[in-house]
Amino acid sequence: MKKNIVYLMLASLLLFTGCANYLDQDPEDLNSMDKIFSSKIETTKWYNRIYSDDFMVQEMHYSGQIPYFWCTDESAYILESHVRNIAEGKMSPDNYYGYTGYNLYFFVRYYQAIRHCNLFLENVDKCAELGEIDRRTMRAEARFMRAYYHYLLLRLYGPIPIVETSRSADQIGASQARNTLGECVRWINGEIDWACENGMPAARDEKFTLGLPTIGAARAIQSRMLLMVASPLFNGNSAYKNWTNHDGTVLMPQTYDKELWKDAADAAKTVIDMTEYQLLKPAADATFDEIVDNLRAVTTTWGAGKNTEIIWGHPNSVQWYGMCALPARWYGWNGRRYAVPSGAWVGPGRYSLAIGMINDFFMADGSPSRPLEEWFASKKFSAEAGNGTIANTFWMFVDREPRFYASVHFPNQRLSYAYENKTDSYQDADGYGVVDFWYSGLSGNGSTPGDKNTSGFSVRKNLPLDYRSNKQTSEATRMLNVPFPIIRLGEVYLNYAEALNEYYGTSRQDEALYYLNEIRTRAGIPAYEGTYSQDEMRGMIRHERKIELAWECNRYFDVRRWFTAHGPDGEFNHDEYGLDMSRGTGATDPAFFTLTKVANKRFDIQHYFLPIKSSEIMLNTQLVQAPYY
Repeated sequence: MKKNIVYLMLASLLLFTGCANYLDQDPEDLNSMDKIFSSKIETTKWYNRIYSDDFMVQEMHYSGQIPYFWCTDESAYILESHVRNIAEGKMSPDNYYGYTGYNLYFFVRYYQAIRHCNLFLENVDKCAELGEIDRRTMRAEARFMRAYYHYLLLRLYGPIPIVETSRSADQIGASQARNTLGECVRWINGEIDWACENGMPAARDEKFTLGLPTIGAARAIQSRMLLMVASPLFNGNSAYKNWTNHDGTVLMPQTYDKELWKDAADAAKTVIDMTEYQLLKPAADATFDEIVDNLRAVTTTWGAGKNTEIIWGHPNSVQWYGMCALPARWYGWNGRRYAVPSGAWVGPGRYSLAIGMINDFFMADGSPSRPLEEWFASKKFSAEAGNGTIANTFWMFVDREPRFYASVHFPNQRLSYAYENKTDSYQDADGYGVVDFWYSGLSGNGSTPGDKNTSGFSVRKNLPLDYRSNKQTSEATRMLNVPFPIIRLGEVYLNYAEALNEYYGTSRQDEALYYLNEIRTRAGIPAYEGTYSQDEMRGMIRHERKIELAWECNRYFDVRRWFTAHGPDGEFNHDEYGLDMSRGTGATDPAFFTLTKVANKRFDIQHYFLPIKSSEIMLNTQLVQAPYY
C-alpha cells in the first residue's frame, strides 16, 4: 500500500514540475538556477529548450506518432495501439493512450513546458551578460510560448489551471482548480498581446532562426484560438452546464455570445493585412502538373522568396514520414527485403487513408463528387491518360481537382519517385512506376511481410517535391528538415471567411466568398458564384477546410469545435472503408475495387475533451475531471 501511495505522489509531482528529460539539462537540478542564469551561454540553452521537441511534440506530425493526425475521418491508419485507443473511443481516465517510448500524455508534457517558461521568466534578469535587447526579446517569446502551451492544453482538455509561476519546493503538489473558459481565454489573449507589444520579433533571420515564431505567428495563433472559442463546442453549449469546480463555479459559458465571432474575424483580418504573408500561387499560365507541384510546395518549402504562406512552421525530418507514406515496401523495420533492387528505399504505404475522405475532394470543375456507392455500382476504368492519371485508372480517381493529386497516393498512379531503377521490369522507359496497391503488386499486401497498407491509399501531402525512394539518389533530401505548417495564411483566410459568415451572415457574403475563392482558384478549381444562405456558406467553408487543410492536424480540432463529431451521423462516429487489399492481380481487377471496412471508429460525447488521469485527480483534490467520464 505504501508503495502505491509513493507512485501516486510521484505522478502528482509531474503535473507542475519537470520530468527526467527536463532535468537532464543540468545535473545539479534546480539548485543551479543562479549558476545557469549567470552565463549567457547557459541562459540561451535554457531559453532554446522552450522550443524543444520534447515539448512541441504535437506539432511533429512527421513522427507518425501524434494521434490527432490519424484519429479522424481522414485516416484508416490502425497500426499503432495508442491511435486505435483514441480512434475507437476506448480511452478513459484509467485507460489512457500513452505509448511506450513516447510521452504523449499532453497534460503533463505541456505543463512541463510551462514550468520551463516560468523558470526562465523568473531568472532571466539575473544574466548580466545578456544585453537588454536580447533579454527583452527572449522575455516576450517566453511569455508567448507560455501562453501557447496553455492554448494547446485548452483545446485538448477544456478549461485548465492557469500557471503563471514555477513551484518552490514547499509548493510542489499543491492543489489547483481549473480556471473558467473565459478566464483562460482572456489570460492567453492578454499574454499574446503583451508579447507582441513588448519585444516579439516582426521578422527573423532565417539562416539562424528558421522555425521560431514572430508577431505574425502570435497573431495567427490568436486568430485560431478566438475562432475556436466562438464555435459551438465552447460557445453556450448546454451539454456542459453541469461542468463545475467543487465550489460550484461553472467552467463553460452557458449563454451564446455572437460577438465572439466578430473577435475571431477581427483577429484573422489583422494577420491578413500583414504584408509579410501571401498565398503561394502558381503562375497564371501554369499547367495542371505545375499547379499540383505548387500545392505540394505549400507545406514542404519555406524561406524568403520560396514560400511566404507559412506563418509559423516547425522543422521536421521527413525521413520516417516518407518511408511510411511512400507506396511499395521499405526493407528493414517493416519486413525483409524481397525482390527489390539493390539500394532501393521503398516505403510500405502504412499511412493508410479513408476512402470517404478520398471521395470528398472536388471534381476538376469544382463540383462535388458523386456518392461513393455510385463509383462502385459500375466499375469503370479510363481508356486514356488525363490530368493526373494514366489509362486503366479506376474512374473514381479520374478528372479530380489538383489537390487530390497533390495529396493522395492511389492505385495505378504514375510517379517518378516510387521506384528509381530503369532496369527494373516494373518501371517504364522514363523510370516511372505505378502505385500497385492491389494484392499481387509490389505495394500490395501479398508481396512481403511487415506493416501493410489497409485501404489502397496513402498520404502524399507533405512529401517534398525532390523526395526520392531510391536510397542513393535521396541521400541529400530524405533527412531534410521540412516545415510542418503550425499555421499558414491559407488557414487564416478560411478562419476569416467562417467568422464573417457566422457574425454577418449574408450581409458580408461577398467578402467571405472572396477569401474562400482565393483558396479555390489557387487550387486550380473555379470560384463559387452566386448568392448563398448562411447555412449553405457554412457547409461550403467547412468542406473547403476539410480539403485544403487535410493531413495538417486541423481536422481533429475543427470537427470537435463544431460539435459534429458524435451521434448517429457524427463525422468521427463511423467506421472507415477502403479497397479490398486481400484481392487483386492488376490495375483493372474488379475484385480489388470492392468497398471494404478497414477501420473501426467511435466518438461519443465524452471524447470532445481528453480525460485527466485518475491518479492526477486523486492527488490534486481541486481538479475536476472532464464531463461524461
